[in-house]
Amino acid sequence: MKKVLISIILVLLPFTSISAELAIVDIDYLIKVSKKGKNIQKDLKVKNDKVFEDFSLKEKKLKEREDNIKSKKNVLSESDYKKEVLKFTDEVKKYNINKKKTIGALNKEKNQKIAELLKEINSILIEYSKKNDISTLLDKKNVIITKSENDITQKILKILDN
Repeated sequence: MKKVLISIILVLLPFTSISAELAIVDIDYLIKVSKKGKNIQKDLKVKNDKVFEDFSLKEKKLKEREDNIKSKKNVLSESDYKKEVLKFTDEVKKYNINKKKTIGALNKEKNQKIAELLKEINSILIEYSKKNDISTLLDKKNVIITKSENDITQKILKILDN
């Protein structure tokens, strides 16, 4: 719906009067390609890899423990076996809660870092639009067709990386 509305507005307005006042920028590209965006992605990947490696080791140990408990089923009395199973079940629940919290914390950190980068990009865009007399900035993903000279992504990328 948004794209249709934007395209109708762009078609109905005379391009000559707005072309100097209109610019597009690819925000996703800036996040992925800028030095700061790459650093954020790299840091988060290192943390994610470490955390998921720890999870894999813990899950392997839990699986071994489960197999060990199953192998004791015929050796232990029924009450001892149930105690072992309950103890193991509690340990698995604690592990799952911890895993959920850790993943939530990683996602929160990712969102905060991207939000900080977006704030910086936004302030650069505001200043750039004031200096270059641009009244309207659109994200590239919301634009169907425009002149290539309206795309200021590379200019903003240079400012962001400096």
